[in-house]
Amino acid sequence: MKQQLSTAANYGEACEMLRSGYVKHVRLNWNVGSDEFFRIASDWCDTGAKIKKDGDSFIISVKGFPIPRQH
Repeated sequence: MKQQLSTAANYGEACEMLRSGYVKHVRLNWNVGSDEFFRIASDWCDTGAKIKKDGDSFIISVKGFPIPRQH
């Protein structure tokens, strides 16, 4: 079974997709800097998300639960 993979052009778009509850896997399709990467990791990995490298980009995957809003 192939999981749905959406592509985000920036961090805000990635967050929007992941928070929607409909998207479980988002390809980060921009040149993610190290500061931004750590921000993504701290925002999302604390909620159980996983980030993996796929070629030149990263894919962030969430489990089957809605992500609470970040404060």
